[in-house]
Amino acid sequence: MTASEKNKSTSKKNATVAGAAALAGSMAHLAHAQGSGKIKVGLLGCGGRGNGAIRQNLNADPAVEVIALADLFESQVCNTRDRLMGEDKYKGRIKIDDDHLFWGFDCHEKLAQCDADILCMATAPAFRGRQMMAAIKAGKHVFTEKPVATDVAGCREVMAAAALAKEKGLAIVCGTQRRHEFNRVELMKRIHDGQIGELVGGQCYWYGSGIWYKGYKEGMSELEWQCYNWYHFNWLSGDQICEQHIHNIDIMNWCFNGPPVKFMSVGGRAWRSYNEKQIEPAKDVCRKYNDGSDANWEKYNGDIWDHIFAEFEYANGARCLSFSGHSPGKNRGDEKIVGTKGTSNCSNAIEGENPWKYQGKYVKGMDQEHIDLIQSIRSGKPLNEGKRIAESTLTAIGARTAAYTGRTFSWKWLFNSSKQDLVPKQADLKAGRGIFHPIATGRDRLV
Repeated sequence: MTASEKNKSTSKKNATVAGAAALAGSMAHLAHAQGSGKIKVGLLGCGGRGNGAIRQNLNADPAVEVIALADLFESQVCNTRDRLMGEDKYKGRIKIDDDHLFWGFDCHEKLAQCDADILCMATAPAFRGRQMMAAIKAGKHVFTEKPVATDVAGCREVMAAAALAKEKGLAIVCGTQRRHEFNRVELMKRIHDGQIGELVGGQCYWYGSGIWYKGYKEGMSELEWQCYNWYHFNWLSGDQICEQHIHNIDIMNWCFNGPPVKFMSVGGRAWRSYNEKQIEPAKDVCRKYNDGSDANWEKYNGDIWDHIFAEFEYANGARCLSFSGHSPGKNRGDEKIVGTKGTSNCSNAIEGENPWKYQGKYVKGMDQEHIDLIQSIRSGKPLNEGKRIAESTLTAIGARTAAYTGRTFSWKWLFNSSKQDLVPKQADLKAGRGIFHPIATGRDRLV
């Protein structure tokens, strides 16, 4: 054997030993998390939703300890640790050393290697597929906020991560909290048992008055500012239909036990282009990044639409209407399902031949989902909602794509043939210029 061959052989043996040690450590943590042992948790994404999720996780089980934080921005990480450390309610359960604070575009990779059992993920939706895959490969259970992608490629990655989690006995629970509310669980049992007959149609809505817009912040590169202001950019948020309306879409898919088979949508952008509260901050951002000029300021105003009307056709031929977006005026956010024997509000009641009203205990789904996650880990029967949330995310993406292109297409085409891939590769994400796409026209090319 040559010296080169010996070195290769030695390296291979070392890699095998290291891999086995890592696997053994991972399995030890999984075993420790079962029963009544401590559960170590890391948080990825230290914004408002991340700070909420980590507290809900702490509240779910007294043995939860937070040991690591990660975010794109150092200030977010440090502020979150300071706030958690300052809360008497969690005294003795916040154990975050300096070397367990991570930031930057690759912070998820660092966090995945820390000594945690669960990773809670609440970053911008664009990055959740690769972040989930990194966590599952590292042997971590996952709580992820919704949606889990902004494009078809991201949904496929989440499905692959869910399949790998199943092989490794890892849990994935997602932030579609209605699935964990006792009233809806009991209602869906009855819908699936045929209490309202065959499902023939439905409606779902999430129409709100507007969202936040974050202006220029000193020290941020253009791309960092864009990620800080992620909701307004389709490649980062997936548009309102993904980011918020996914809750209602997920309920429709739950009713039908799966996603639709066909999409048709229309929509547009009217109010966002004339929102005075947003235009001036957008012009200011433009001047800061372009030597005082506000030429082409529109791109800093974002590219998401403000209304999308969609029709979902399900496998039995039933059609459900979807209405989502933002504009001034009255809000609406609810669902209705129609069957041959009755109707339901998709929450707690059935009307028709077999009327029913939920009379049991009500719980907050955003709390219960963390309780269910931890109980599933402790029982050795980990929940895996990865495929389901990827399907609901892809349903929202399908409706958005149909609206942006003016085309009608099938689920089969979307899942198997679409080449939609909006998010830059990890190696291409670095502080610098932003990534701006034109506002969709309603007749964009179908990819």
